[in-house]
Order: sequence, then C-alpha cells, then structure tokens
Amino acid sequence: MGSLQVKSEASCPLRGQIAPNACPYKALKAVRTTVQEMTREDIQPPVNLKIASMIDLARMLVSWSQRDRPASMLYFEHNGKHIYGTLISNHGYYQYYGMPLWVHAEGDSPPKGSFLAYKARPKEALDWVDNLEGSEPMTVHLPIIKLAGKLDILDF
Repeated sequence: MGSLQVKSEASCPLRGQIAPNACPYKALKAVRTTVQEMTREDIQPPVNLKIASMIDLARMLVSWSQRDRPASMLYFEHNGKHIYGTLISNHGYYQYYGMPLWVHAEGDSPPKGSFLAYKARPKEALDWVDNLEGSEPMTVHLPIIKLAGKLDILDF
C-alpha cells in the first residue's frame, strides 16, 4: 500500500472528495502547527485517583491489563513517600475522547525487585521479584519503572 504524498493544498488529490473544499493537507498542517505550539502550560494534569493499598493498586492494574493493554507501574519518591502508580486513560468519557487518570498508592518502601508479582490464588498475595525465571502459573508480573522524580504533570 502506497502513501499519499501531498506537498500543497492545491495538489491534494483528495480535495473535495471528503467534503467541499476539504483537504487533509490543510487539516494535517493545522494539527502539526497546534502540536508544535503546545507549551507545558497547555497540558492539564490527570485526575488523581489514590488507591488504599498496594494490593488494591495491583488488583486494579491486573484487571485493566486483561481488558485493555499490558500495565506497568511507575515508581518515584516524593516528599519522603514511596509513590507507585500509572497513567491510564478512561476511554470515552462522555463527550470527550477520554479522561486521563493518575492511579496511585503509597508504598512502605522502595521496590525490592524489578517486578511486582500478583497472585490471586490460593490466597491473594504480592511479592517482589527481579526476573520472571521460574515464575508460577496464575501469577501476573507488573514491571516497575523507576523515575528520577515526580512527573511534572502531576498536581499532588
């Protein structure tokens, strides 16, 4: 399949086929200009959703990862607290494309491994592991991504 090469609005082969006087070139140019002009102040913070415990956070991420996409957990220290969380978009929030969420919990300590292993059976449990070698069936491993500091867009 080839790509559409459009160098100007006048040379657009789809001009007028989508809507009268419509040209994807013009729309792309507007989007590109908007993105290039976006500043840090234009980015709104996500909605904060603080979860009661690490096991609740792991349970939520595991359930979301089974419907949407693989989940990972971000970690950073902030004001002496150990923060674990992830940025998720709640798709199709009313008339919007989605609602960005910062889903997080405070942990007792820094991560003791590269993955947080969540097991629901026979009894719900969390464990830190450094690799997936010898992992047990029915265990979900959430990769831990250590950040240098708090994300700038978070407002807590």
